[in-house]
Amino acid sequence: MKIRKSSIAAAVATLATGAMLAVSTPAIAATPTLLVWVDSARKATFATPVADWAKANGVTVTLTGKDFGQLRDSLKTVVPAGTGPDLVIGAPHDWTGNLAAAGVLRPVNLSAATSSTLASNALAGFLFGGKQYGVPFYTENIALVRNLKKAPKAPTTGAQIKDGELVIGYSATGGDPYHFYPVQSSFGAPVFESTSKGWTSTLGMDGAAGTAFAKYLATKGQKFFGKADFGWDNSVCGIKNGTIKYWITGPWAISSIEGGNSKCTAKSVINKDFAVSAIPSFGGKKAQQFMGAKGGYITNSPSTDVVNATQLLTYLAGKEAGVNYFNVDSFTPANKAALVVASADPVIKAFAAAGANAVPMPNIVAMDSVWDKWGKTEAKILTGKSTNPAADWKSMSQALTDVLTSK
Repeated sequence: MKIRKSSIAAAVATLATGAMLAVSTPAIAATPTLLVWVDSARKATFATPVADWAKANGVTVTLTGKDFGQLRDSLKTVVPAGTGPDLVIGAPHDWTGNLAAAGVLRPVNLSAATSSTLASNALAGFLFGGKQYGVPFYTENIALVRNLKKAPKAPTTGAQIKDGELVIGYSATGGDPYHFYPVQSSFGAPVFESTSKGWTSTLGMDGAAGTAFAKYLATKGQKFFGKADFGWDNSVCGIKNGTIKYWITGPWAISSIEGGNSKCTAKSVINKDFAVSAIPSFGGKKAQQFMGAKGGYITNSPSTDVVNATQLLTYLAGKEAGVNYFNVDSFTPANKAALVVASADPVIKAFAAAGANAVPMPNIVAMDSVWDKWGKTEAKILTGKSTNPAADWKSMSQALTDVLTSK
């Protein structure tokens, strides 16, 4: 077939026009999107800072509330399937080991400048296997609350506290290792050994120091630490009216102490009627309570926008967002600059000072089993059901070691 020159010229002209259109008409870039899961009870806590960051950075962020009781297990299902969120926020640091071991988290790459703005113990709570898997936003810890009329000065040792003056809430069957931990740690019996990479899975409370603590619990018992299942309202009223001098509890108790309940309606004012102090040493060494931190994780979903997710996490760990957590929910910011602002509140200031040496609750995979066996043995000793506290503590330690080495 004969091809005419005019047809070739027309084809060339058409191609050239198409090429010019391709060059002169740029593609419209899609708006970046992030899917963020949050504990439904904390959605309002994060709504403003998330929206502020999204607007400033031109990112569409969908903040989806999830039932806290199902959130952790849901992640293990949806992330491997590629349908999970980019981030999870408002999550506790002690989920870290469980989720990291399940392969649903990405390590977070924080700059040294960002890391330096955060409380080191809060940051360490999201450390697992030497890798940083999350970023802290706010923290909490227990302290010693005392009735100022009955105890105008804070005790510096447990020996200054007499029988019947102190309450540590605990169950007759399950104990409460969390609230008793500052007592235990003051005997030099940490739950696990730790390194610069965080908690290990090697038990630290199974030696002579742990045995000494167990014997102390047995000797003091309910006459010193208060009756098992004493009750929330009884503790609140006791510290308000002075029938109890000291209560080891957390900031969650303050609104009840200030406002009272149906059994004790008088108002109480911090640093006038009650005060928050450091927990003294009972065993001769420094008392270290557990610290809990809530923060954020980046998921390992194949579709995760890591760059924007990291930037959002960094913002949520910053000063402006930290002040928001305090203003909205009276939470203690993990950001140091935000904590300075929040410390204008005497409650925040006192609990932060009392928790300066707090250690993050362990985040290892087997922790659920540890809490259970630990607490039951503690309760048995405290309530006088143990005929040989040292042997029972040793038996518990061996059982825990078996669990830990099987993981």
